[in-house]
Amino acid sequence: MKKLVMLVTLVVTMAMSAMCFAAGDGSVLNKQQRVADKFVAALNSADSSAFTQLSVDFAPELQSKITAANFAELQKQMKEKFGSQKEITFAAYERFDQGDRLTYLASYSKQKLVRVVYGFNKEGKLTEFVFAPMEIQEEQK
Repeated sequence: MKKLVMLVTLVVTMAMSAMCFAAGDGSVLNKQQRVADKFVAALNSADSSAFTQLSVDFAPELQSKITAANFAELQKQMKEKFGSQKEITFAAYERFDQGDRLTYLASYSKQKLVRVVYGFNKEGKLTEFVFAPMEIQEEQK
């Protein structure tokens, strides 16, 4: 009986400590997801005010590379290549020593599946983004 009580106590203690460690990652994840949501909203927006709000969340090296004109060109290229966005779904969150990576799976009118990856530095600023089309293989019968 004593062994059973000790085992239950150990399991509950381990579960509680694991949840407490994950709580810190959860707040970082939430902040980074908000930046990704702003990025998607800015891509789908017709005016440049969304880009202005988004650029605050860029890392300095990305701010120097992406201007409002570059972002407008990106919007145009996305429309031409992928079409209009149908849906986007969160797929993975990865933590590394130098930063974090969020991966989403998106569906567009011209491209059925696109992997969207956002890279963040340790300060939570967006450092990179990638839109990679994926081919879906049909099942063989």
